[in-house]
Amino acid sequence: MSKVLNFPTPAPVEIINEAHFEKFDEAALLLMCFELAADAVEAVSEGEGITERDCSHVGLMEVCMALAVMFRRRTGHEAQQVSADHLDHQRKCLMEGLESKSLPIPVRPPALSPLPTAAFTALSTADLAQVGFNYVNRSHEHIKGNCPKLIELDLARAHSLDAMGALVVLIERLSGGVASIACGETPIANAPGSETLQ
Repeated sequence: MSKVLNFPTPAPVEIINEAHFEKFDEAALLLMCFELAADAVEAVSEGEGITERDCSHVGLMEVCMALAVMFRRRTGHEAQQVSADHLDHQRKCLMEGLESKSLPIPVRPPALSPLPTAAFTALSTADLAQVGFNYVNRSHEHIKGNCPKLIELDLARAHSLDAMGALVVLIERLSGGVASIACGETPIANAPGSETLQ
């Protein structure tokens, strides 16, 4: 006769790392960071202090990971690397007796480029108005949530610039003149003061 022991199956272990926080949107991450930081402040205020691997310490580690995820979403760069670069820059300035005036945060250049204004010249006036509206609507769709990701912001940027390009051509056509285009990539129509185009 054999004795069989039925051990309960172990519960799955969830690893808490930056990849864990990638599945949450930014509003949820911000609220979590606030709550965990508030818990740590409360623990210190009540005289408990923070010791290694206690609830407050683990909570603060989770806050760091969540903030790193949000930083990467917004800039395309690693927060740890940018922070290390800033520290190196500050040390260098200190050693050379210089004042560190600014510590720029790098932002990844957008992956998408807007269409050139010439892409809209073959469209009819009605189509230009429709295209301008559609691109503005797409921009709104990309950024209307609580937490647009970097690619959504890139799409919104490209679509808003495409909308401006279509509207520049439309204004040129309706006014019979040339809409002045400001520097670089951002087309801006030189519309009359408070008048409206009809």
